[in-house]
Amino acid sequence: MSTRSLCLSLACFAAALSAQTPGGGCTFERAVELHQAGNFEEAMREYRACLAIDPTRVEVRSNLGALLAKSGRYREAIEQYREALKTAGSQVAPRLRYNLALAYYKSAEIPQAASELEVLHNGQPGDLNVALLLADCRLQTGEYKKAVDLLAPFENPAADQPAVDYVLGMAMIRDGRVAEGQVRVDRILRRGDTAEGRFLLGSALFTAGDYPGAVKELAKAVALNPDVPSLQSYYGQALLFTGDADGAVQAFRKELASNPNDYGANFQLASILAHRGKLDEARPLLERAVAVRPGSTEARDALANGFRLEKPAADSGIAPGSPAPAIGTLDLRHPLKPVVLVFGSYTCPKLRGSAADLKKIAAQYGGRIDFRLVYIREAHAEGGAEAQWQSTINTRDGIDLPPARDLAEKQSHAELCVRKLSLPFAVVVDGMDAAAEKAYEAWPSRVYLVDREGRVAFNSFLGELDFHPEDLDRAIREMLAGRGSDARR
Repeated sequence: MSTRSLCLSLACFAAALSAQTPGGGCTFERAVELHQAGNFEEAMREYRACLAIDPTRVEVRSNLGALLAKSGRYREAIEQYREALKTAGSQVAPRLRYNLALAYYKSAEIPQAASELEVLHNGQPGDLNVALLLADCRLQTGEYKKAVDLLAPFENPAADQPAVDYVLGMAMIRDGRVAEGQVRVDRILRRGDTAEGRFLLGSALFTAGDYPGAVKELAKAVALNPDVPSLQSYYGQALLFTGDADGAVQAFRKELASNPNDYGANFQLASILAHRGKLDEARPLLERAVAVRPGSTEARDALANGFRLEKPAADSGIAPGSPAPAIGTLDLRHPLKPVVLVFGSYTCPKLRGSAADLKKIAAQYGGRIDFRLVYIREAHAEGGAEAQWQSTINTRDGIDLPPARDLAEKQSHAELCVRKLSLPFAVVVDGMDAAAEKAYEAWPSRVYLVDREGRVAFNSFLGELDFHPEDLDRAIREMLAGRGSDARR
């Protein structure tokens, strides 16, 4: 059982209020009978009738709130609990506040749930159930250190505490404390091969930057139990980082179908949809992401300004204005026309995914720009050192080239790539020493624009979320507009 499921099970037990019958006339006793008999709609009408006579009756609002929450009408339940808390005594108030926190939690108002739980935790610091649910809220809002600090005092390695191990381990891993989190992962896995254990292990690999390893472990977790909260979200992110945007979309949608509060699924799916031009679909997801994590600058910025297209700091490559190194016998010091260098291999999903846009740009500029495919090391060679980076999309598409053993075989792979993708580009095969790949920091795939002075004017990784064709097109147009000889070609 996942921690969130465990927390909710405990919470629902506390929230299932036993209808009280303190007497006092009106229709309260009748409401209780209907409540206990499962006739909830009539019971709610009776409770409301009782409140019309005496709005201060805490026990009536408490029971009405419980029924509203049970019916999924969380906003109405919140109103009843808040009103009840105004006049509740000190013995009843903690139970009401806990139920209020649950109603906020279930209605996706995670910051508000955390605020109420914080009050409870301050008054009852030894209550593990409150601490677990509050820590889960901190996980969802990205406050990982706070989640760790909440649960660390409850940890007892000698005791059987699967929920504590799970939430604490996840918080540590997401906070970058992977080695400490791994200790909790090991404890969970010793209890048996569970989806939660595999999820934690996959999360550790994801945090460490081993996205292919994360895909494997998270896929195992999905096979064991696809309904663990946030599992599909992390699986989707790992798929996205290994080039499988379509697989990521499916995973994010599955997560949101059962867990609409997941920040990562909302934000990442919004990013993909926005880049695909589906802004109307992306906006509600961004709004939900901001609601779940009000402190997220990336979500707020994307909601206000759209997803920015600037390259991340890690996307360095050869800086614009720098000389373009030679590629084998291809001397780029003074090319006759501007050159677009497309680096990649057939086993790179990001090259294949960007091929259509690259071909469209090549057709647009005809003979004015020289397009070259620079064939480099296989991104996901079957059975080679790169096999650990095998993408799920390659498996789905049946693409399994082995690593080239010599230059002739690499040339053969390049010809296959050109044929399969119908690329109208001349081919340059990088040597077995990968000199061009290293010089251009091009693995697994990248595109460069080189001007007639032999200097880099533009570069970008390929792939759906990294490569923006309009940026390359703009760079080409600006270059041609600034050079009359190029424009006349």
